[in-house]
Amino acid sequence: MKPLLHFFLIDDSAFDLFIYEKLLIKSGITDSVKTFNSARDALKHLVSQADTLPESIILLDLQMPDMNGFEFIDEFDHLPLMLQEKIRIFMLSSTIDTRDIDKAKASQHIIDLLPKPLEIATLKKKLGI
Repeated sequence: MKPLLHFFLIDDSAFDLFIYEKLLIKSGITDSVKTFNSARDALKHLVSQADTLPESIILLDLQMPDMNGFEFIDEFDHLPLMLQEKIRIFMLSSTIDTRDIDKAKASQHIIDLLPKPLEIATLKKKLGI
């Protein structure tokens, strides 16, 4: 049996955080979800847990006030490489703006841009499970 994955959800929508956390746990791919409604708070947490952080998946909303998904990625790029290597990032968005789509595809840190609302079957396929 494969070990369960550790997830971070970063989204300014409390509703989306609640629903996605429940979906991830119910799907059986995780029993460990940490939610953040602020990308800045998520970055601070990652840095503070760098030494003990397990390999993790981040589901990152694109459109957020204060710090959007791309600004998060810019800051993530400055984190220690050993921390970056523990984390796989999927960006979530309902955008149809080709500039956002192209920028997400061009990022070395973003595995894929997934449509909102998140479909667990799509995520499982992208994770190879």
